[in-house]
Amino acid sequence: MRKKLLLILLTGSIAGCTSDLTGLNDDIKNPAVVPPATLFTNASRELMDAHASPNVYVNVFRVITQYWQQTTYNEESQYKLEGNSLSGAWWRDHYHFVLQNLKGSKEMVRAADIDEKVRKNQIAIIDVLEVVSYYYLTTTFGNIPYSQALNGENPFPAYDDANTIYTDLLRRISEDVANLDATAAGFGSADLFYRGNVGRWKKFAASFQLKMAMLIADSDANKARLAAEAAITAGVFTSRADDCVLHYLSAPPYTNPLWNDLVEGGRVDFVASAPFVDSLKAYADPRLQRYFLETANGEYIGARPGTKPDFEQFSNITETLLEPTMPAYLLEYSEVKMLLAEAAQRGWNTGATAAEHYRDGIRASMESWDVTDAEITDYLANAKVVYNGTNWKKSIGMQKWFAFYNRGNDGWTDYRRLDFPVLELPVGAVSGIPMRYRYPVSEQNINRRNYESASQAVGGDKVETKLWWDKH
Repeated sequence: MRKKLLLILLTGSIAGCTSDLTGLNDDIKNPAVVPPATLFTNASRELMDAHASPNVYVNVFRVITQYWQQTTYNEESQYKLEGNSLSGAWWRDHYHFVLQNLKGSKEMVRAADIDEKVRKNQIAIIDVLEVVSYYYLTTTFGNIPYSQALNGENPFPAYDDANTIYTDLLRRISEDVANLDATAAGFGSADLFYRGNVGRWKKFAASFQLKMAMLIADSDANKARLAAEAAITAGVFTSRADDCVLHYLSAPPYTNPLWNDLVEGGRVDFVASAPFVDSLKAYADPRLQRYFLETANGEYIGARPGTKPDFEQFSNITETLLEPTMPAYLLEYSEVKMLLAEAAQRGWNTGATAAEHYRDGIRASMESWDVTDAEITDYLANAKVVYNGTNWKKSIGMQKWFAFYNRGNDGWTDYRRLDFPVLELPVGAVSGIPMRYRYPVSEQNINRRNYESASQAVGGDKVETKLWWDKH
């Protein structure tokens, strides 16, 4: 009797709960429809993960620009960038993980039933991050898919001319600055950078427009000046409070990738690079002890690029960088001040002298690494540090190299643009110092015709090929 009763109850329960069986096919972990804010949030984190990662198969730029030297493997430090997934990961992360998410978010915002001012702000904010992503793609590769990119029905997109792309990106970000309305809402708590503060997004967009303008200052001075002065008029960063920063959390999976790979992963793959350490020493730069640890002998020692050094014999990365909550920066006030210094040096209207902007930039960078006021004052009085208007590219270039220690891609771009520091080839170098990435192997295999056309257009798919804006 008990068995019959149990069977009846179970049968009734199952029948009652499964009258519609179609829901059993729903994958609750991979929903078909998600809120646009979710895609925006995910794109933001993916962008910063790529730029913060120490994994050379994702982000090799700290090695290329000789901030770090590899210990376990040394091929990438010898500029052996062929035949692996280095360029493929940077390409994939920006196109697939960032731009595809942003595209989906923008389409959903356009279709959403929301206030028109909010819609306009959200579309502009998404567009700013799209511009940022394309900036990092084109400054890394040169010509890239743009007008035909992100179209699932076209697996073979043509490559657009990089200069043409850049002109359009400048147009877009200028329009975004104009469209952002601080009186209306943005993405609220889904905004990992500014927590819904649209006024701060407007400042970021203007500041990134300034950054983009300075990239082309040598190749198109008139266009650069117009874009830079328009950005300054719109309102760029005025303090470190404006920094575009993602604050990681203390528990996985939302920890800084540095901690993920080097602490949780137990990797001992990097030590300080000799050119960087030696330059910091030569300038008596107090950031040295904020960037690296002393060796057992109480010294700061970097390894020669291209070698395979013993991890214990050279200065290691400071614990500060290896905290799970170490923030990642997309743009900083210190960089904006250096951009303003360069613009002022070129005679453009910036509201202060080049030397004033330069000193403010150094101070802001040092403050972000907890350098004391007394140390900053002494440093600014150092004859090596004092601004040299005659050799301004060296003054600005060296200080940006020092400040970009944890932003390797930006350090690499300004090295190419300003020609400082003067880097020597690593031991066993297999190429010259990279001026660009080669296109991914996947593009060579799948999108062959367009790859070949783009390679010819940029002057050859080689790492030594200079990009169109790199004139000196």
